[in-house]
Amino acid sequence: MNLPSMNRLAPGLGAAAAWVALSAATPALANGRYPAAGQILVDPSDPDHIVVRATYGVLTTRDGGERWSWICEAAIGYSGFEDPMMLVTGDGSILAGLFDGLSATRDGGCQWSIAEGALAQRYVVDLSLDRADPASALLLVSSVMGSDAILTQVWESKDNGRVWTQAGADHPSTFLGVTLDSAPSDPRRLYVSGRWNGPTYQGIVRRSDDRGATWEDLDVPGSDDRNLPYLGAVDPVDPDIVYVRRDGDGADALLVSTDGGATWREVFQATSLLGLALSPDGAMIAAGSDADGLWIAPTSTLEFTRVGSLGVRCLTWTARGLFACADEAVDGFTAGVSTDEGKTFSPLMTLDRLCGPPPACGALGSTGQTCPPLWPATASFIGATDGCGAGMPGGAAGGTGTSAGGGEAGGAATSGGEAGAGGGCACEAAGRGRSGALLSGLLAAGVVLLRARRRPRRVSAP
Repeated sequence: MNLPSMNRLAPGLGAAAAWVALSAATPALANGRYPAAGQILVDPSDPDHIVVRATYGVLTTRDGGERWSWICEAAIGYSGFEDPMMLVTGDGSILAGLFDGLSATRDGGCQWSIAEGALAQRYVVDLSLDRADPASALLLVSSVMGSDAILTQVWESKDNGRVWTQAGADHPSTFLGVTLDSAPSDPRRLYVSGRWNGPTYQGIVRRSDDRGATWEDLDVPGSDDRNLPYLGAVDPVDPDIVYVRRDGDGADALLVSTDGGATWREVFQATSLLGLALSPDGAMIAAGSDADGLWIAPTSTLEFTRVGSLGVRCLTWTARGLFACADEAVDGFTAGVSTDEGKTFSPLMTLDRLCGPPPACGALGSTGQTCPPLWPATASFIGATDGCGAGMPGGAAGGTGTSAGGGEAGGAATSGGEAGAGGGCACEAAGRGRSGALLSGLLAAGVVLLRARRRPRRVSAP
């Protein structure tokens, strides 16, 4: 995990301290973190089943986004500032990689179970799905052991994450893995990124052509312990074309290799790259952040054009369109989808569509037993409105297109914390009016600078 360096951390300490003081009076509310989404997953077998990981729990919908259920972190098995990487497999199972193991649910989120055996008490840093076979999944373990040696392993499952076997031998004890991916066109081709060999800690990509039996080490230029390389995507047709995001001090960079990682070329640089997604056909690539807006490029030229000021926090591209996480108080939605390559977005998840714990769970399972008592305080904290029992507001099903800057397409942008088309005022999430917006900014700055920068890993399978 790439922790923020000290020069990043210092400017946010004052804001973070203020936020800690404010949240002390409400210690159980969303872990005292600014409400934000950080990952969107679309079920490879059911496009209406969508999962969003947020700072205040996991949100799920089974109807394409008209109504959303909330699953608290405690039911899944994590808390605090942990942002687990998640995966939806071919049968709808949801997997979460935790600091101390793998958590999974197979009944829509009611009961979560921690994997036993060799994966128990191991840090599952990343998860990946085989695009050709969505029942097949991979995970990456990278745990610092008592002797300061690092245990890094790749594991695979052929049955939607029920049974796991190790793929090949352990990686070198000096290698810290951070991301994992397989090539959609050749599942034998695996990539793992990370760093090794202190004190210089060179950033590398390890490539396997035999499903993890053997590995080749490939340097990533400009990467080290403070500038870690994160796998972004592998081309759906050519297994030798791979994209890496280099997480830098002061600027992130997008690198591409067309020869399986042997050589790299920097093609884009931004303040940060919170979102990175490749279109299902591999023809277009999207990148962005809340500081840089949304940028799109054809992969044939990799010449990026800024298509909007959307405050991107995550990106996923499937056959349905380009999905994005955003700041609802600013952009009008927590999650949205674009069918015109990012020029406009339709709200997909807004706080007035969030209906609390899944009603199907009742009092059963870890979610039914743990989450209902926590929902009222969480709803108040994030500003969720009670729009579930009285029918959805106009535009909820599909919504009116909004520009990438957060306003209505062809119209004026919304202001004062009001949500755009699709409904859902999020102004209560951090106060009302200009003072609320200012507070939101301070809180977001402190939280982003203090927490571990777990950044975009890959494209979700279509």
